[in-house]
Amino acid sequence: MALVNPLSIKRVQKGLIRLIQKLEPTATTDGMGASVKRLMPTRALFTVDPFLLMDHFAVKPPAGFPPHPHRGFEIITYMLTGAFRHEDDAGNRGIIPAGGLQRITAGAGIVHSEMPATEDVNEGIQLWINLPRSDKGVVPSYQNVAGDQLPTKRIDGAIVKTIVGDGSPVDIRRPMRYEDVTVFPGIQFQLSGIEGFQGLVYVLEGRGRFVFDTDSSGQAPVEAGAGEALVFSQETIRSIRIVAHEDSASSALRLIWFAGEPIGERPIFRGSFVD
Repeated sequence: MALVNPLSIKRVQKGLIRLIQKLEPTATTDGMGASVKRLMPTRALFTVDPFLLMDHFAVKPPAGFPPHPHRGFEIITYMLTGAFRHEDDAGNRGIIPAGGLQRITAGAGIVHSEMPATEDVNEGIQLWINLPRSDKGVVPSYQNVAGDQLPTKRIDGAIVKTIVGDGSPVDIRRPMRYEDVTVFPGIQFQLSGIEGFQGLVYVLEGRGRFVFDTDSSGQAPVEAGAGEALVFSQETIRSIRIVAHEDSASSALRLIWFAGEPIGERPIFRGSFVD
């Protein structure tokens, strides 16, 4: 996305985030009239180290994100429906179809545009991942990955698509995991491999109950539905057990989740540059 105004963000956290923080994104516009639901950075949630920004966008022409610069981080744009067209000042061009993604390492700096490639609503998730200050000057790079290149498996009544992690071709500089998971009604599924990481779960469709396996006892299950996020801290979570709701009105629970190893450096936002 095009711009973050640091003056609009009041940091409400000190140190690590709370064990579990339940949030809803803030509706806003960005670029050229593009509708965005922003989970971070907002007044409720500044960042979740190493993640800087998460936008759930739904864009229909003529809205979009005309040429704008970035510096100091990496970007993953994952398309849910429709398609997006990308062009940058290094001569890279491509279309991201539904189910596919684009990875950009902005590093020392790029200028690019992101515009809808269909006449209907084009929906996706954009995630910014911070780079350590020692890596902020790396040469920019670009990667386009089709949906059929991302590993997809059926596991214990759930469908798991790996965006970043085991078997994925996506080349990210920071240790992290990112998955698109569908859990069918009444099914219990466990997210694991997140110890020492922090991140969040964001529900796209349906509703479920989330049980966090922590270093301390007594953590109650948390309910979350479409458009809600659960943020978790790195020192306490070993795994997350998910149970999709089961009743006559239930649809499958679909969510994305991502988690990464914290850098430990406070980001300084300068619009779409991060120092």
